[in-house]
Amino acid sequence: MNETVILKADNLVFSYDDDTTHSLNGLSLEIKKGQKIAVMGANGSGKSTFFLCCTGILKPQSGKLYFHGKEFSYTKKGLLDLRSKIGIVFQDPDNQLFSASVYQEISFGVLNLGFSEEEAKKEVEKVIEELEITPFRHKPTHALSGGQKKQVSIADILVMHPEIIILDEPAAALDPRHTTMVNHIVDQMTEAGITVLMATHDVNYAYQWADEVILFHQGKVLMQGTPAQVFSNPTVLKQTNLEPPAVLELFDSLCKKGILKASLPLPRNLKTLEQYIAQIHMNSYYGGKKTLNTETKKAILAVSFGTSHSDTRAVTIDAIEQDFQNAFPDYSLYRAWTSKMIIKKLKSRDNIHVNTVKEAMEQMRADGITDVLVQPTHVINGIENDLMKEDALSYREFFHSISFGNPLLTTEEDSMEVIQAVADEFSGLKEEEVLVLMGHGTTHYANAIYAALDYTFKDKGYKNIFLGTVEAYPSMESLMRMVKEYNPSKVILAPFMIVAGDHAKNDMAGDDPESWYSQFKAAGFPVSTVVKGLGEYPGIRRLLVKHLTALEAE
Repeated sequence: MNETVILKADNLVFSYDDDTTHSLNGLSLEIKKGQKIAVMGANGSGKSTFFLCCTGILKPQSGKLYFHGKEFSYTKKGLLDLRSKIGIVFQDPDNQLFSASVYQEISFGVLNLGFSEEEAKKEVEKVIEELEITPFRHKPTHALSGGQKKQVSIADILVMHPEIIILDEPAAALDPRHTTMVNHIVDQMTEAGITVLMATHDVNYAYQWADEVILFHQGKVLMQGTPAQVFSNPTVLKQTNLEPPAVLELFDSLCKKGILKASLPLPRNLKTLEQYIAQIHMNSYYGGKKTLNTETKKAILAVSFGTSHSDTRAVTIDAIEQDFQNAFPDYSLYRAWTSKMIIKKLKSRDNIHVNTVKEAMEQMRADGITDVLVQPTHVINGIENDLMKEDALSYREFFHSISFGNPLLTTEEDSMEVIQAVADEFSGLKEEEVLVLMGHGTTHYANAIYAALDYTFKDKGYKNIFLGTVEAYPSMESLMRMVKEYNPSKVILAPFMIVAGDHAKNDMAGDDPESWYSQFKAAGFPVSTVVKGLGEYPGIRRLLVKHLTALEAE
């Protein structure tokens, strides 16, 4: 990377009203050529004022700015030259666009720089093609959508071949598709060697994207460093009202629990963290020490938490088990539930007995089964899954082999398939609506997958899908805050649990004031509920069968 300092600020001071309050209060920094800089801080910390000073729109009352080592000149010629080299894209495109048509708007800057009409046309056509503006090139600028206006405002600057582009909250008020588009354009800029300064509140994006992060606080630079240096400093984050990136929080949690080593390089994204976790994955195959039967008899043990609601059981647990049996017609199928409370309730209320894991292992032993494929329907690899393995392995000496399939969410690939299954199920979800999924939650370290999956929904473009839990993080309080920020026209609630049982019918969709339905309704949102367990989603059942099939391939 080029280490040349392209922009330098030395003790800048600027006040909009008087000498007692300063938007810039002795701000000093250096920006190196070709870098991607995330400028962050609370509202009012001086970010926008600094940007306006960099483009000559504002002049500092004291202090100096340097471009390529040369002090800014505020003469007419100096400012014209400066604005051809440093461009700004405002947060609200309406503050930037003024021409009658898109083509005229993009042409204005280069013509104003003295380009001939032929040269200007060539440059404008090039940027229109690069930024995919062709379909609306002749439209009036006032008739464009928010995303299209953002494209044109970026084109305004790019056509002049600037050395620095300043982006003030480029994804503000954009839908997921246009946010992805703008991020792609930003990547193109940096690949072309343009120095990019971006104001953003998105710590997850800044952590992955930036070469350096600059934190503003009360008109000064509080800290400047690599994303790892800045976002690993809880003191400065607290001062600027920023949360650590989700991937760092998850990494820190897994290190504290001894799951990962703290000596590992800090992961810049969830994919890297997934790779770390995959490397510690234990072999799920366990062999017995003696074979009691000369004949091999194989079985599948389907292990679920359980439910006392027969309606949801029929379309979730029963349906999943039937899919298992269809995939392995030559195997005997056994059932076990891990909730002793539900097992007891069914026995008392309906005189129906469901085996515990130990009872199922005992029954298979008595039936002469030699090899067992244990496939849980648990959502995560949490406490229930750990206890299930302990109970099953207490019988290992009586079987030739016991193999354990993965719970629903184990690998990065699982997350992608679950996201797709949810997206398919709610394909009619509108951009102005939000889908809020209710998971169970646990004190087990595996609970981190809920926060990771919520982030991944957003990362894959589903910014209106939120995932929380009843008993852990993300909590209802976190969800309510995020949903209010999105300000949807409607909230749709659905359980993120295999069965739609008590939690779905009561904690989520019930009339109690503490239910999620009642809380969102009290917050002023139109609310509807979809009381349908994950086990009813075809994509979810296919994924569980895939996990079971993987055992046979080992």
